[in-house]
Amino acid sequence: MQPHYVDGSGGVMERGKASFRETNLVHSIIRLLTCVSVGMVLFSLIPARAFPSNFSVTPTSIDLNAGVKSGALTVVNSGDEKLNCQIDVREWSQDSEGKDVYTDTKDVVFFPKIMTVAPNEQRAIRIGFKGPQNVKEKTYRLFIEEIPSQKKGPEAKEAGKISAGLTIAFRYAVPIFMKPAKPQESAIVEKVDMAKGVAEAVIKNTGNVHAKLLTITFRGKAADGKELFSKDVAGWYVLQGLSRRYTATVPKEVCNNIATIEVNAQAENFTVSGTLNVQRKMCAQ
Repeated sequence: MQPHYVDGSGGVMERGKASFRETNLVHSIIRLLTCVSVGMVLFSLIPARAFPSNFSVTPTSIDLNAGVKSGALTVVNSGDEKLNCQIDVREWSQDSEGKDVYTDTKDVVFFPKIMTVAPNEQRAIRIGFKGPQNVKEKTYRLFIEEIPSQKKGPEAKEAGKISAGLTIAFRYAVPIFMKPAKPQESAIVEKVDMAKGVAEAVIKNTGNVHAKLLTITFRGKAADGKELFSKDVAGWYVLQGLSRRYTATVPKEVCNNIATIEVNAQAENFTVSGTLNVQRKMCAQ
């Protein structure tokens, strides 16, 4: 059975296995497929941070420029079993919905492509940029993913029984930023709107390098300025020249009393804001 990978930028999920057994082969297969389907759904609902990890990578991102075209990452295995990893790199962009898009690239070279890290040891991955200098930031991600080892439980050897499982591996997706000669950070709240009680803010990166939004705060205020609701939404990367949409549901019991919605987007190095004058029809479900 193929391993299930959990992806993230610097986020990890502990390896795990769910096994299902039956003495009757036909019933076993049926039960296995049912349990795996349910297990996959339930597993997707568990936050990655709930799982401790024996696999870590430092640093969590790489910044390169015309003067510094190479760097290194360290893969640390703090577990008691050897760790096998495969490494790959992709150019990183985002679509109109803000979803990550990856394409093949020859701009970044790295070594090794496959590595084994002994228990309680660490190894380095060397990275170099050989692409052309650009007036805008180039963005990539280096994927470091575990090659899960296949284990056979003693019950698998028992006659008339089968052993199957869902193997959960984990993967790091480390951002690599190749900065232009003159980096400029800027953004705007391009749009604030609301329909059917859901407020929406579109944040556009107007600079030539990425912006990492930390928090987007929606505040609804009455005509006299009294705050009626507030909600923080977690931010994420917005690559240069692109936009990302964030939403917040306004409580029904206060929506008709809100006169304005203020949006504040806090990035690592700046803050941008926008305001919407609310009309009652925007609350109608």
